[in-house]
Amino acid sequence: MASYSETLERIYNLHGGSIDLRLDRVAGALNLFGHPERKFPTLHVAGTNGKGSTSALLQRILSLAGYRSALYTSPHLVSFTERIKIGEQEIGEDDVVTLADEIWQRTAAADIALTYFEVVTVMAFIYFARQPTDVAVIEVGLGGRFDATNVITPLVALITTISRDHEAFLGADLLSIAGEKAGIIKPGVPLVCGAVSVEVSELFRQTAKERGSKAYFFGEDFKFFLKNEGFFDYTGVKQHYPKLSVRLRGRHQKYNAAVALAALEVVQDRFPVTEESIRAGLATVQWPGRLEVMLERPTVIIDGAHNGEGVLALVEELKVYRGRKIKLLFAVMSDKDWQLMLARLSEVVSQVMFTKVAMERSADPAELAQNFAGKVASRSHADARAALRLLIDESAAEDVIVVAGSLYLLGEI
Repeated sequence: MASYSETLERIYNLHGGSIDLRLDRVAGALNLFGHPERKFPTLHVAGTNGKGSTSALLQRILSLAGYRSALYTSPHLVSFTERIKIGEQEIGEDDVVTLADEIWQRTAAADIALTYFEVVTVMAFIYFARQPTDVAVIEVGLGGRFDATNVITPLVALITTISRDHEAFLGADLLSIAGEKAGIIKPGVPLVCGAVSVEVSELFRQTAKERGSKAYFFGEDFKFFLKNEGFFDYTGVKQHYPKLSVRLRGRHQKYNAAVALAALEVVQDRFPVTEESIRAGLATVQWPGRLEVMLERPTVIIDGAHNGEGVLALVEELKVYRGRKIKLLFAVMSDKDWQLMLARLSEVVSQVMFTKVAMERSADPAELAQNFAGKVASRSHADARAALRLLIDESAAEDVIVVAGSLYLLGEI
């Protein structure tokens, strides 16, 4: 049998990492294993931004409430095993090797050629089904309608936000993107929706109505209110929780927490959770790379902002460092709207260091620097780690260094 590193190499090289959105392959593969995705209840989380944080919040609260809760997310930052976990325990390397081998043997015999994300999704479902799993929180990889995870029929579907991202696959306008996300709304399955535009909310309302699904919207059925010292109040469908605190930094994380709490209200008959579990879950959740301070002098912050909406949230949070010199280490995938991202970041940063990650999709840093017509100074360095070391060495203790633009960059850092 192959080693763990050989197995990962084979998984990563499937279809050259291409994206091919269809459901027939993953459904066929799961059929070969007796449909493991049907053997445990799920919560399904989609959205342009915030779906990872929301998923982590849901799983943490459910775990502290005493349920053996699983979590499937993507991408990983450092280790592949981050994607598949039960409680706080990530899937073991030996399990990755064994399950990958099983999947390849059965799908090869059935002439089913899975993509990278499909293999990992099938692996997660098999792994969860073979463990004593009470409930699983499943994050959508891309879009919704044709995402490999969309073979499940969850207890509740969540859509956190809608903004432009992955336009080549999901459409260039918000309604097209929303239409793809709406694909996770199943007949009779409740929908919890975050803050979206009027046009998008109407699309979701109509879709839910057509499918006989009850829909709950942020600002109407549930909301939060900011309080002093970082606390917030949650007022939901039936519950009210005053003076909550969430460990994840940023106003947007309070919003993600509200979406998660609304979903837990919706499934409370099946999975009741106590206020104590909610408070403890919000206060102890871990989700790396979201406004995470890695170093104090100089201050080094890593953030997963990799599209326009994510960058807006980052810019808002960086305003607390106004008066200090802020430097940006930036890498981006070539298919992203990096001009828009940098235009917004240039409002708060004093210089940009372009770099890259070890992926074919990564934009060339020298070309980025050459084409960057920003208001601040810029340069490039092809080695991300060396670039960060250079920025740290050049910085005064009171300076701020922000690492953003790609989750893959955060993993390398």
